Amino acid sequence: MYIYGPYPPAAGRTKWRIVIYDPSTGKRKSLCAETRGAADLLAVQLRRETETKPTLTVYEALAQWIDEKRPAWRNPDSVARNVEKRVTVWIPDVPIEVIDAARASALYLAVTKSEGRFGPLKAATHQGYLKTVKEFWRWLLDRELIEKDAFAKVKPIGKANAGKQQLGPLEAKTLERMLLEKAKQGEEGALAILVQLYLGLRPSEVLGLTVGAVDGINVFVNGTKNQNAKRRLELYAPVAKILAKHCAKRPLSERIFAADRDNQPAPNWMYKRLHAYCDEAKVARVCPHSLRGLHSSLALEAGATSNDVARSLGHSSFAITAKHYAKADSIEVGKARRMAGSMHAKKR
Repeated sequence: MYIYGPYPPAAGRTKWRIVIYDPSTGKRKSLCAETRGAADLLAVQLRRETETKPTLTVYEALAQWIDEKRPAWRNPDSVARNVEKRVTVWIPDVPIEVIDAARASALYLAVTKSEGRFGPLKAATHQGYLKTVKEFWRWLLDRELIEKDAFAKVKPIGKANAGKQQLGPLEAKTLERMLLEKAKQGEEGALAILVQLYLGLRPSEVLGLTVGAVDGINVFVNGTKNQNAKRRLELYAPVAKILAKHCAKRPLSERIFAADRDNQPAPNWMYKRLHAYCDEAKVARVCPHSLRGLHSSLALEAGATSNDVARSLGHSSFAITAKHYAKADSIEVGKARRMAGSMHAKKR
């Protein structure tokens, strides 16, 4: 930042001017004073501020933001890497004040047209990037590190596909039977995926379970994502029996899965294993979050209420479940079955 002046009044001007030049953006800004003395004082003040005020870059501020958020995360190192990537993949490491509204819009437009590992970046991906950066920039504003929120008016582009591909009924049964056999043989990856399927847990919740969280067929989920994440769920008895055997004679505070690792593994631990099991069972490859959707769809079709399913998944309302997890036809089938059950219920 460079300070020039003061410049005396020129044609058409009545005030003294100080010019501030920012070489990183090439922009100039003029400040005016009524007298030469006032202009001199203003120039001295601006030069002092420029000399003493450190320039905070985007990545320096990002590190501060992540450090502040870290205590609330279940697996801080993994989450921190993910959050950092969501910002640094498209925001350059420039002084934070350099990014104004116009540049913010240009940066987002550019990332929507970029290529990912498997082709053009999906809307859900770049919208996720934008959501993280918007939260980051609001934090900058709250900490008075910036004067204006450059991303406040940047709107998501495109339409993200809600929900994940789900296995059909026959595929789900094929995969479940194979997982059950492998879990009986001691494969903890198969057991972890069965627990997720039958309880509808998030991958991080499965990997965060401790031995002390299991009490017979009851599993106490100490989720941290929101206030609804802590819940007690009932596990399918045959799976609960295998889980009890897997936990036998182990410390109550020990993690059930991947206990040989110093830290809880990232969700990718379950992604890799699920993909391998899908390939072996010769069914379509799905992700762990798809199993949460399968759980909700099957539960609804079996007659579970929308509130029960939402609670099982740790959602604050069924609207979230319906948008991202449960299939629309499963919701309607469930409604019809509950209505028929009510119609034909025996009177006492």
